[in-house]
Amino acid sequence: MTSEITRKSFHVIIVGAGLAGLSAAVSLAQKGHHVTVVEAAPGLNELGAGIQMPPNSTRILDAYGLTSRFQEKVTLPTAWNFFRYDTGEKLGATALHPEMTERYNSPYWLIHRADYQRLLHDAAKEAGATILFSSAVDAVNAHTSEVIFNDGSSLGADLIVGADGIHSKVRKAVLPNENIEPLLASSCVYRAVIPASIIASDSKIAHLLHSSDVNCWIGPQRHFISYSICRGEMYNLVMSHPGKVKDARKFGEQGEVDEMRAQYSNYHPTVKRILQHVDSCLKWQLSELPSLKSWSSTNGRVVIIGDAAHAMLPFLAQGAATAVEDGASLGECLAKAKSSLDLPIILQAFEEIRKPRCEEMKRRARYNDHIWHMSDGEEQVQRDQGMKYDIGNAPPDEKHPNQWSDIQSQPWLFGYDVISHA
Repeated sequence: MTSEITRKSFHVIIVGAGLAGLSAAVSLAQKGHHVTVVEAAPGLNELGAGIQMPPNSTRILDAYGLTSRFQEKVTLPTAWNFFRYDTGEKLGATALHPEMTERYNSPYWLIHRADYQRLLHDAAKEAGATILFSSAVDAVNAHTSEVIFNDGSSLGADLIVGADGIHSKVRKAVLPNENIEPLLASSCVYRAVIPASIIASDSKIAHLLHSSDVNCWIGPQRHFISYSICRGEMYNLVMSHPGKVKDARKFGEQGEVDEMRAQYSNYHPTVKRILQHVDSCLKWQLSELPSLKSWSSTNGRVVIIGDAAHAMLPFLAQGAATAVEDGASLGECLAKAKSSLDLPIILQAFEEIRKPRCEEMKRRARYNDHIWHMSDGEEQVQRDQGMKYDIGNAPPDEKHPNQWSDIQSQPWLFGYDVISHA
């Protein structure tokens, strides 16, 4: 009788306690690995604003058993609406709930980033992960499989996961001979949050709260997105526009409210009215990473995920979702390893599963940059004509300018099951 082979449980260090790191911690800890998350910040970051959670990510959270917890914090939008920037003409819409929820058996949610991070943090700890704050990593040694902290101390593991963002230090251990720098876009984004009670008190825009829709006004070089978060208690704004920030490495700098309003001075009165209620905003530089040769070290002891591996422009609302996919895929791949000798081929498989999808996501986000921000003219008129269809009534052989409603793009984006694929 052949004895059953017991798979090895690994000690994994995850560098970074953002959405990528904490979602990977949930995945790996639930699989029985000994997970330690190290984070430079003294605690969870309460900054930020709204974030979208498409079905390809909510499906994963459901597999982790977290749906009921998230339902206490999320908003369930009914549609994504597109409007012309100046006249406010409705160009088209994508039905989200119940249509998309039923089509993909997973919902499309809206949430405050701080709530998202807190829920993942709590789930990771409950699964057995250790989370160490105020633990800034100076470097990673792939040969000894150690992280070296700023105070000179070190910590070893079987596997080190770099989830430390677009300016990743872990990435140097994967690509030691390359100097990888983010590709700065020509645009920045303002983010702001307004109490919903303030919107409700203004009769000219109170109608925005009558539904939980995502509303997006698109125009030359700019767009303006608004939606409810925190179960309708807050109203979230995302505003892309041409420009640069003073320090692209900084996680948001204080924006000038008057400058923000001036960027949208030719937008529809609804947009300008919303902006009258903004008393502060943060400003981020938009950027992405070039395609990397590899996401893992040759000895299979270090791997990068999330923005550290494939930072993308935010125009597809898939940056966080693909990071959550990474963690789930890594958990499934690592479950196949029987010893640390298997790690190189396991990480090679992980990369072959994840890299093509994430690189295509980056390309599609750039495509939206073009579609949303084109100048008025013949191409824009053709775009607007195509935008009026949703997935159920679009001409079958025409590519839809709105990827959320395209008959091929929508299932590729939202119907993907990373756990089954891995």
